[in-house]
Amino acid sequence: MNETPHLPSTGPSARRDFRLLLSGAVAAQAGSQVTLVALPLVAVVELDATPFQVGLLTAAETAAFLLVGLPAGAWLDRMRKLPVLVRADVLRCLAVGSIPVAAALDVLGLLQLYLVALVTGVATVFFDVAHQSFLPVLLPRDRLVAGNGAIETVRSSAQIAGPGLGGGLVQLLGAPLAIVADAFGFLVSAALLSRIRAEERLPAPEPGRSLRADVAEG
Repeated sequence: MNETPHLPSTGPSARRDFRLLLSGAVAAQAGSQVTLVALPLVAVVELDATPFQVGLLTAAETAAFLLVGLPAGAWLDRMRKLPVLVRADVLRCLAVGSIPVAAALDVLGLLQLYLVALVTGVATVFFDVAHQSFLPVLLPRDRLVAGNGAIETVRSSAQIAGPGLGGGLVQLLGAPLAIVADAFGFLVSAALLSRIRAEERLPAPEPGRSLRADVAEG
Protein backbone atom coordinates (compact mmCIF):
# COMPACT_ATOMS: atom_id res chain seq x y z
CA MET A 1 0.00 0.00 0.00
CA ASN A 2 1.31 3.46 -0.87
CA GLU A 3 2.22 5.63 2.05
CA THR A 4 0.89 9.13 2.43
CA PRO A 5 1.64 11.71 5.11
CA HIS A 6 -2.01 11.61 6.12
CA LEU A 7 -2.35 7.85 6.65
CA PRO A 8 0.80 5.99 7.64
CA SER A 9 1.05 2.44 6.30
CA THR A 10 0.24 0.01 9.14
CA GLY A 11 -2.19 -2.81 9.80
CA PRO A 12 -5.94 -2.39 9.06
CA SER A 13 -6.88 -1.99 12.73
CA ALA A 14 -4.17 0.61 13.34
CA ARG A 15 -5.17 2.52 10.18
CA ARG A 16 -8.78 2.60 11.35
CA ASP A 17 -7.79 3.86 14.78
CA PHE A 18 -5.48 6.45 13.24
CA ARG A 19 -8.33 7.70 11.04
CA LEU A 20 -10.49 8.07 14.14
CA LEU A 21 -7.71 9.90 16.00
CA LEU A 22 -7.14 12.26 13.08
CA SER A 23 -10.86 12.88 12.56
CA GLY A 24 -11.25 13.58 16.26
CA ALA A 25 -8.38 16.06 16.02
CA VAL A 26 -10.13 17.86 13.15
CA ALA A 27 -13.37 18.25 15.14
CA ALA A 28 -11.67 19.18 18.41
CA GLN A 29 -9.23 21.66 16.88
CA ALA A 30 -12.03 23.33 14.94
CA GLY A 31 -14.04 23.65 18.14
CA SER A 32 -11.18 25.03 20.22
CA GLN A 33 -10.10 27.56 17.61
CA VAL A 34 -13.64 28.80 17.05
CA THR A 35 -14.09 29.14 20.82
CA LEU A 36 -11.03 31.39 21.04
CA VAL A 37 -12.77 33.85 18.73
CA ALA A 38 -16.43 33.34 19.57
CA LEU A 39 -16.10 33.64 23.36
CA PRO A 40 -14.83 37.25 23.34
CA LEU A 41 -17.47 38.10 20.75
CA VAL A 42 -20.16 36.73 23.05
CA ALA A 43 -18.84 39.03 25.78
CA VAL A 44 -18.93 42.07 23.49
CA VAL A 45 -22.21 41.40 21.68
CA GLU A 46 -24.28 39.98 24.54
CA LEU A 47 -22.78 41.64 27.62
CA ASP A 48 -21.29 44.91 26.28
CA ALA A 49 -17.93 43.98 27.77
CA THR A 50 -15.26 46.66 27.98
CA PRO A 51 -11.88 46.23 26.25
CA PHE A 52 -10.30 45.47 29.65
CA GLN A 53 -12.88 42.75 30.36
CA VAL A 54 -12.35 41.22 26.91
CA GLY A 55 -8.62 41.27 27.55
CA LEU A 56 -9.10 39.38 30.82
CA LEU A 57 -11.27 36.84 29.01
CA THR A 58 -8.65 36.31 26.33
CA ALA A 59 -5.99 35.90 29.00
CA ALA A 60 -8.16 33.34 30.81
CA GLU A 61 -8.47 31.32 27.59
CA THR A 62 -4.71 30.96 27.23
CA ALA A 63 -3.53 31.05 30.86
CA ALA A 64 -3.83 27.27 31.24
CA PHE A 65 -0.98 26.67 28.80
CA LEU A 66 1.34 28.58 31.12
CA LEU A 67 -0.07 27.41 34.44
CA VAL A 68 -0.66 23.69 33.92
CA GLY A 69 1.36 22.78 30.83
CA LEU A 70 4.27 21.13 32.66
CA PRO A 71 2.20 19.44 35.41
CA ALA A 72 -0.19 18.09 32.78
CA GLY A 73 2.64 16.44 30.86
CA ALA A 74 4.13 14.85 33.98
CA TRP A 75 0.75 13.66 35.19
CA LEU A 76 -0.25 12.18 31.83
CA ASP A 77 2.97 10.17 31.76
CA ARG A 78 1.36 8.12 34.54
CA MET A 79 -2.05 7.65 32.92
CA ARG A 80 -3.79 6.07 29.94
CA LYS A 81 -4.19 8.79 27.35
CA LEU A 82 -7.39 7.79 25.52
CA PRO A 83 -9.76 8.26 28.51
CA VAL A 84 -8.22 11.69 29.09
CA LEU A 85 -8.89 12.66 25.47
CA VAL A 86 -12.55 11.65 25.66
CA ARG A 87 -13.13 13.29 29.05
CA ALA A 88 -11.45 16.52 27.94
CA ASP A 89 -13.78 16.70 24.94
CA VAL A 90 -16.86 16.01 27.05
CA LEU A 91 -15.80 18.63 29.59
CA ARG A 92 -15.27 21.24 26.88
CA CYS A 93 -18.61 20.37 25.31
CA LEU A 94 -20.43 20.86 28.60
CA ALA A 95 -18.56 24.06 29.43
CA VAL A 96 -19.16 25.88 26.15
CA GLY A 97 -22.64 24.38 25.86
CA SER A 98 -23.61 26.12 29.08
CA ILE A 99 -23.27 29.51 27.38
CA PRO A 100 -26.23 29.34 24.94
CA VAL A 101 -28.34 27.76 27.70
CA ALA A 102 -27.53 30.63 30.07
CA ALA A 103 -28.16 33.17 27.31
CA ALA A 104 -31.57 31.63 26.57
CA LEU A 105 -32.45 31.85 30.27
CA ASP A 106 -31.15 35.43 30.41
CA VAL A 107 -28.66 34.62 33.18
CA LEU A 108 -25.42 34.81 31.20
CA GLY A 109 -22.71 36.87 32.88
CA LEU A 110 -19.02 37.63 32.57
CA LEU A 111 -18.16 35.41 35.52
CA GLN A 112 -19.53 32.41 33.65
CA LEU A 113 -17.52 33.32 30.57
CA TYR A 114 -14.34 33.56 32.65
CA LEU A 115 -15.01 30.15 34.18
CA VAL A 116 -15.74 28.62 30.78
CA ALA A 117 -12.53 30.09 29.40
CA LEU A 118 -10.47 28.65 32.26
CA VAL A 119 -12.12 25.22 32.11
CA THR A 120 -11.82 24.87 28.36
CA GLY A 121 -8.23 26.11 28.49
CA VAL A 122 -7.22 23.48 31.05
CA ALA A 123 -9.09 20.75 29.16
CA THR A 124 -7.41 21.81 25.91
CA VAL A 125 -3.96 21.56 27.50
CA PHE A 126 -4.66 18.02 28.68
CA PHE A 127 -6.19 17.11 25.31
CA ASP A 128 -3.26 18.41 23.28
CA VAL A 129 -0.63 16.73 25.45
CA ALA A 130 -2.51 13.42 25.62
CA HIS A 131 -3.25 13.50 21.89
CA GLN A 132 0.40 13.73 20.94
CA SER A 133 1.44 11.18 23.57
CA PHE A 134 -1.19 8.68 22.42
CA LEU A 135 0.10 8.48 18.86
CA PRO A 136 2.90 5.94 19.66
CA VAL A 137 0.20 3.58 20.91
CA LEU A 138 -1.23 3.42 17.38
CA LEU A 139 1.85 3.68 15.19
CA PRO A 140 5.25 1.98 15.16
CA ARG A 141 8.30 4.17 15.62
CA ASP A 142 9.08 4.37 11.89
CA ARG A 143 5.58 5.79 11.19
CA LEU A 144 5.54 8.45 13.90
CA VAL A 145 7.01 11.19 11.71
CA ALA A 146 4.23 10.80 9.13
CA GLY A 147 1.60 10.53 11.86
CA ASN A 148 2.83 13.63 13.68
CA GLY A 149 2.99 15.47 10.37
CA ALA A 150 -0.67 14.70 9.68
CA ILE A 151 -1.73 15.87 13.14
CA GLU A 152 0.30 19.06 12.94
CA THR A 153 -1.24 19.76 9.53
CA VAL A 154 -4.68 19.51 11.12
CA ARG A 155 -3.63 21.78 14.00
CA SER A 156 -2.09 24.47 11.81
CA SER A 157 -5.03 24.38 9.39
CA ALA A 158 -7.45 24.87 12.29
CA GLN A 159 -5.41 27.80 13.59
CA ILE A 160 -5.61 29.45 10.18
CA ALA A 161 -9.28 28.73 9.45
CA GLY A 162 -10.62 28.97 13.02
CA PRO A 163 -10.78 32.77 13.41
CA GLY A 164 -12.59 33.24 10.10
CA LEU A 165 -14.96 30.39 10.85
CA GLY A 166 -15.69 31.74 14.33
CA GLY A 167 -16.41 35.24 13.04
CA GLY A 168 -18.58 33.87 10.25
CA LEU A 169 -20.63 31.73 12.63
CA VAL A 170 -21.20 34.68 14.96
CA GLN A 171 -22.36 36.83 12.05
CA LEU A 172 -24.59 34.09 10.65
CA LEU A 173 -26.10 32.61 13.82
CA GLY A 174 -25.47 35.18 16.53
CA ALA A 175 -22.86 34.88 19.25
CA PRO A 176 -24.57 32.40 21.63
CA LEU A 177 -25.71 30.03 18.87
CA ALA A 178 -22.24 30.06 17.31
CA ILE A 179 -20.99 28.51 20.53
CA VAL A 180 -23.34 25.58 19.90
CA ALA A 181 -21.20 24.67 16.89
CA ASP A 182 -18.16 24.56 19.15
CA ALA A 183 -19.90 22.26 21.60
CA PHE A 184 -20.99 20.01 18.74
CA GLY A 185 -17.39 19.79 17.50
CA PHE A 186 -16.17 18.61 20.90
CA LEU A 187 -19.01 16.11 21.10
CA VAL A 188 -18.16 14.68 17.67
CA SER A 189 -14.51 14.40 18.68
CA ALA A 190 -15.41 12.51 21.87
CA ALA A 191 -17.65 10.12 19.91
CA LEU A 192 -14.93 9.39 17.35
CA LEU A 193 -12.18 8.88 19.91
CA SER A 194 -14.33 6.58 22.03
CA ARG A 195 -14.45 4.17 19.06
CA ILE A 196 -10.69 3.61 19.09
CA ARG A 197 -9.96 0.02 20.07
CA ALA A 198 -6.16 0.05 20.35
CA GLU A 199 -4.89 -1.57 23.53
CA GLU A 200 -3.27 1.01 25.74
CA ARG A 201 -1.37 -0.21 28.76
CA LEU A 202 -1.03 1.81 31.93
CA PRO A 203 2.53 3.18 32.03
CA ALA A 204 4.71 1.35 34.54
CA PRO A 205 5.80 3.59 37.43
CA GLU A 206 9.49 4.41 37.62
CA PRO A 207 10.97 3.70 41.05
CA GLY A 208 12.16 6.82 42.80
CA ARG A 209 10.40 9.20 40.41
CA SER A 210 7.96 11.76 41.77
CA LEU A 211 5.54 14.09 40.05
CA ARG A 212 7.42 17.10 41.42
CA ALA A 213 10.72 15.81 40.03
CA ASP A 214 9.19 15.23 36.59
CA VAL A 215 7.69 18.74 36.55
CA ALA A 216 11.03 20.25 37.56
CA GLU A 217 12.80 18.26 34.87
CA GLY A 218 10.28 19.41 32.29
